[in-house]
Amino acid sequence: MPPLLETRRMILRAPKNSDLNHIYRLGANPNVMRYITRGRPQAFQDAREDLWRRKRTARRRLGYWVAEERGSGAFIGWMALKQGGSGHEAELGYRFLEEQWGKGFATEGSREILEYAFRELKLEKVIAVAMEENRASTRVMEKLGMSFSGHTRDYDTRCVRYEISRRRFEQLQPAGLIKN
Repeated sequence: MPPLLETRRMILRAPKNSDLNHIYRLGANPNVMRYITRGRPQAFQDAREDLWRRKRTARRRLGYWVAEERGSGAFIGWMALKQGGSGHEAELGYRFLEEQWGKGFATEGSREILEYAFRELKLEKVIAVAMEENRASTRVMEKLGMSFSGHTRDYDTRCVRYEISRRRFEQLQPAGLIKN
């Protein structure tokens, strides 16, 4: 099971059954789903299956975290680190409530997950994908020091792929070059 992770403003923890209504609220927002399903909201049953799948994934060292605001404990979104194309890479993912956009939570949480991926799991590479037009998400990837590595097909559409190696991450970390 992936560990509890903490940042300055967030706690990233394993999902629980009681998160279902929050997961549904997140997926039911067409604006949140715009770059995942082209805006088609997630049905309640799909949210239930999504939570079940994410709870199962969270039993592994790679996994899924519910993101809570540190001060209030309020649900603000989720983050994931799932198996990538090879055994030495993983894919970073995140989704936040619309009212939390633009506050830096995706970058802050992703930085902590990259730290875990490289320092604890000793992964060689972490990738992330996004629809080409999802500039907010690709900007997060760039702030993390990830580099564009090509196009791929995800979400039934053409997406961009970004990646960062453990070596590159370690070069950026001590120098404070990863931006908020």
